[in-house]
Amino acid sequence: MDFMKLLKSLEELLYELISWFVFYPLTLWRIVRRPLHMLSYAERQLLEEEDRQFDDGLSPPVLLLISLIVLHSVGQLSDPAGDHILTGLLADDWNLLIFRAVAFSLFPLVFGIIQLRANRARLTRTTFKPIFYSQCYAAVPFVVAVTLGLQCVSEAELSTPILVAGSLVFVAGLVWYVAVEMLWLSRSAKLRPVISATIVVTTLVFAVPLFLFLALVVGLASGSITLPETL
Repeated sequence: MDFMKLLKSLEELLYELISWFVFYPLTLWRIVRRPLHMLSYAERQLLEEEDRQFDDGLSPPVLLLISLIVLHSVGQLSDPAGDHILTGLLADDWNLLIFRAVAFSLFPLVFGIIQLRANRARLTRTTFKPIFYSQCYAAVPFVVAVTLGLQCVSEAELSTPILVAGSLVFVAGLVWYVAVEMLWLSRSAKLRPVISATIVVTTLVFAVPLFLFLALVVGLASGSITLPETL
């Protein structure tokens, strides 16, 4: 009996993993093509029964995690020597992936709180979850574009076309993210575009240093980053 349950669990796991090859690019394409629709879709899906949620796509946190795994793999293939740059806890691939997942989740976290405040809603687990899920959808193309752009720019020996392409991808991801957040905040909180644009830009100005500060603190705590010795 236990053996049959194990086989059933393995069967479900295999199907879930294989289905990602179809639903990952499909979900990502739908977000890029119709971002506001997909943000609404994420919030609506949590109202469905649990076994029917995100039946025609991937859930936002899973999509973000898969994106980070794919980006990490691409980075390893393009720069195998880069694995030896980090030391301490972050030298381990799984620790690094967990850190990146938490760090990049700061963007959905901050924008989700901003959206709740703009809607004058109380911050609870119930009210925050659908907003966080929708914000994860918005963050995925941004994370993919910015990470790929930085990987291209950070290569030691670059040709000019690759450098230009990486810069364009980075800027395109940033502009896309700002535009989506501005339109979404304007729609969800019924704000004027100028006000929502100001809020989004101000939030990013706060979120990016927070992201870098978290990276610094974790790097120092894990031993992956060391401060220069004072004279």
